[in-house]
Formats: sequence, structure tokens, C-alpha cells
Amino acid sequence: MIKCFVINLDRRKDRLEKISSHLHKNRFRFERFSAIDAEKENLSELNKNILQYGPMGKISKGDLACFQSHYKLWKHIAENENYPVLILEDDSYISKTGFKLLKNIDWIPSDSNIIKCERFGNSHHKVLLSPALKTFGSFKLHFLLSKHSGTGGYIITPKGANFLIKRSINVNVPVDHFLFNPNNSKIFNELSPIQIFPAICEQNDKTSNIHIYREGFSYKSLSNVLREIKRGFYEIRLLPKQLFQLIFMKCILKKIIVIK
Repeated sequence: MIKCFVINLDRRKDRLEKISSHLHKNRFRFERFSAIDAEKENLSELNKNILQYGPMGKISKGDLACFQSHYKLWKHIAENENYPVLILEDDSYISKTGFKLLKNIDWIPSDSNIIKCERFGNSHHKVLLSPALKTFGSFKLHFLLSKHSGTGGYIITPKGANFLIKRSINVNVPVDHFLFNPNNSKIFNELSPIQIFPAICEQNDKTSNIHIYREGFSYKSLSNVLREIKRGFYEIRLLPKQLFQLIFMKCILKKIIVIK
């Protein structure tokens, strides 16, 4: 069985109880990993390797803490683990078939860095994927070629963790965009994230602490309008390349689903 870490704030025992019940019910072992708390850390600590502003505008204190939580765990994995590890946020839900798949790690490519296991976004969201790298049972592995946000569930190898530690310098986007968004991630091409299809997990709790710190949008604020224009540019700048991949390189546009 793959080793699993669950990132959880010390003060969110309610979320820990919920995911513990879900995982234990399916006889899936995990280790709790203490998250960095935006309410307790000072800004200089939260900003030590990530900037306050980037192509998506100001990065909230909650997003800074989320990045540092994942960074801290990558460092632990790079220093202590020899095999791929599953990272879950504490609002994630794994499907029945997903639990069966995670009983072994034979299907994980030996040269991979990171595999996104979740479905994120609304039911209409489609993702650009490479032709299948590998097929096994009901699953396929594809290189991820367009934005698919979220860090609710992903597998990282020690090699991938080492890479992320070395490249986490002056990061200017939230952690999910750093990992899974080619539009504005400086490391996306080198990281070469893989998407498993169908997905095996998704986040099912809308009460994330991160959203408390995010600023609302107002058309009365010039800075907000400029931020949205800049964000829009980053969202479409890879569109010509992605259209080429879709038409000429046998890439596929798929709506990510979660297997039952």
C-alpha cells in the first residue's frame, strides 16, 4: 500500500476526524502532517520562498500558508522517503476503486515526478491531456497540458520532491498553480505533471480556511480590474500552442471524472 500523508491544521480537529473516519473505514493507513497556520505564522516566515504578488495578483495569507505546508512536506519526503507518497488535504474523498488502486505502487512510472489524482473544478471543466503514456485496467496516465488546479490529492516521488525543493525560489503563484498550471508556472514543463484518468479523488468540503483570507473582487478598484486583465492574459497566452497540440499531436480534451 502506498504511504499517505494528510495535511491538517492543528485547530481543525473536525476535518481530521472526518477524513480519519473515511480512510479508516476503508482500511487505509495514513500519517497526519501538521499544516502551517496562517493565523500563527508571521508574514516574513510565510514569504520566505514565495512572493506576495504574481501573475494572479496578490497571494493571500492563506495561500502562502498552504504553499509552506506542502513545501514542508516535500522537504520531509525528499529527506526521509524512498518510494512514491500520496499527499492528501484534509477535505479529500477517495473513491472505492481508488482505494483498490492505491494498494500497490507498481503502476507508477519510475521516472515520474508527480501524478495528479484528483478532479477539480466544475462539472463542465475540460483538461488538455497528452496521448496515453500507460494503460492499466480502467486507468490511463497522461501528461497534463492545461490548467487543472487543486492540491487535494497527488502522488509525489522522492525525485519529484527533490526537484520542487530546489525550484521553490521566488514562487509567485499559489501552490496548485505552481504544480498544475502551465499558464503561469515557471517549473511546469520540467516538472511534467501526470494526470490519472479517471481521477480517484476530489475535495468535498467547501469550508477551507484558505478562502477566509482571499480578497473579494470589486470593479470599483482599479488594482482589481488590472489584476483580472493580467490574469486573463496568462489564461489565454498558451492557447495557440494548446490548439496545435490538440489538432496535430493527437492530444485530447477531456472532462475529468472520478471513478466510483
